[in-house]
This record gives sequence, structure tokens and C-alpha cells, in this order.
Amino acid sequence: MKPSNLLFILSDEHNKRVTGCYGHPMIRTPNFDRLAERGTRFTSAYTNCPICVPARASFATGRYVHEVRCWDNAIAYEGKPASWGHRLMEQGHHVASIGKLHYKASDPGKNGFSEEILPLHIVNGDGDLLGLIRDELPRRPGSARLGPEAGRGADVPRLSTSKVVRGPSLRRRTESGVVG
Repeated sequence: MKPSNLLFILSDEHNKRVTGCYGHPMIRTPNFDRLAERGTRFTSAYTNCPICVPARASFATGRYVHEVRCWDNAIAYEGKPASWGHRLMEQGHHVASIGKLHYKASDPGKNGFSEEILPLHIVNGDGDLLGLIRDELPRRPGSARLGPEAGRGADVPRLSTSKVVRGPSLRRRTESGVVG
């Protein structure tokens, strides 16, 4: 099998409806648009947790938050259970991470990467302890207008990480979710 590259962009707090490649009439996102023209775009997305650190641990492992036991921004992923990066490295692939991971510490092999470039992890391995205690969130009236534009989302089945799916089989498997 010919080696290929996989680029996955995890964009925090980003709504697809405010990108050009998904048809927003005013907002221009030329870099996303160019990537979308040559890649695969999905019509739906799901997060196991609306909080950064547990969502990233859940995404890395393909497991629910209660299974990885990363409950909030104070408890970060430490390399177990194994992530998709671990599985790719076991098969001889070079797996690089660039930017924010929010894991426990910078330890590429333990985290499931061959290398971490400009990593951002939780502070001193302790996470956001003060963020656990806070006053009531401020009311933002403008946010209420974004709800109807974003929509309620869609129910998405849980994806299994029991095997790595490659090449054309991935496109066939996700055919119903591919746009364009």
C-alpha cells in the first residue's frame, strides 16, 4: 500500500456554519476552503464533552469521558488507554502533533505521538483547578441569536476505534457523511 498523509484539524469552539466551505454567504475562510476542496468534509460532528480537556481525551481514545476518567480541565489524558496515535505508531507511521493537546505533560511517546511541535498542555500537570469553582456565567444576549443559526445538531452513532481504516475503504465507509 502506498504511504499517505492524514491531516486532522481540531478547531476549538468553531461552528462549521461560519466557514466559507460550508456555504456561509459572508464569512471567507480561504485556507479551510482549499483544504476542503481536496479532502473530506463531514456533515455532522459530535463531542463527548463540551469541556476541552475531557473532549480531547475522548477524541484521542475513541472512548466516552467516563471510560477515560478525565472529568474536567483539571484531570488530563496521560497516555492510557491507548490512542489512535499509539495504534498508528505501532504500525510504523510517524505521528506528529502541532499545537494544543491539553494532555498531562509533554511526553510524545506516552501521549501517542512520534513528536510534539509547539505543544500546549495543562499547567504544571495540574490543570485548571480554579476553573472548577466559579461565579455564575455572565449572560450574553448576542449568543441567543447564534442558537437558531447553528441548529440543534444531529444524532451521530459512536465510532469504533478497534481497527484502523485506511484509504478508499474510509471514503466508502463515510460516503453518507461526505459533502461535495
